Amino acid sequence: MDFATILGVLGLAAFLFAGIVGNGGSSSLLNMHAVVMVLGGTLIALLINTPRKYLIKAISETKIIFFDRAESSPEKIIPVMVELAQECRTKGLSALKDADSNIANGFLSRAATAALEYNDTNFVRHVLEQEVNQRVDEMNEVANVYRTMGILAPMFGLLGTLIGIMGVLREISNPEYVGPAMAVAITSAFYGIVMANIFCVPVAGKIRAKTWMEVKVKSMILEGIMEIVKGSVPIVVERRLQSYVS
Repeated sequence: MDFATILGVLGLAAFLFAGIVGNGGSSSLLNMHAVVMVLGGTLIALLINTPRKYLIKAISETKIIFFDRAESSPEKIIPVMVELAQECRTKGLSALKDADSNIANGFLSRAATAALEYNDTNFVRHVLEQEVNQRVDEMNEVANVYRTMGILAPMFGLLGTLIGIMGVLREISNPEYVGPAMAVAITSAFYGIVMANIFCVPVAGKIRAKTWMEVKVKSMILEGIMEIVKGSVPIVVERRLQSYVS
């Protein structure tokens, strides 16, 4: 589990609860006008702006912000690669076929298999780097979905506020109506700001950070496999990979 994300979610819940209770549990914070304008408007604009593939992937990939794969952390990769290098020194390169398929979502196993199947290390490096780059491009598009939401939500919040104020102006001669109606109108801007800054922007940032951590891990694996194929001793493999976690 990613405890930073969990702590952030709990902090958000406490923050919103304290804000609502401190405001006397005002019903002005809960109104369909704000929900429809901010959530509905953002969703409609997102559907127009973003291909369906990335909308679906943005939902499915959100889970990565809650989980850390311990077996795929840079610190855990070094002993795995050193052990694999030792096995290859003892049994030959055929030991690569026994590489752990759970490491880095199977990237270690795929890299080891590619190194066994092809004698050209440059070709193997090119193929695996292409896989990593495609993954980065894809995850950047996923993060962009949330960045786009972070831009759109406050704008639709402002639009909801303007529409609400127009309603207030129509009834400005009724003092009893103006105060509550103005509160409801301003709530749209509140929803937009909260949605952008407490959900969209943080999720995009966490996806970006996780993606580059994944790139680091896969780069370590690729470098380790190339060293093993070259016949480097385990201590050389270890020192080569330690530069990634300094």
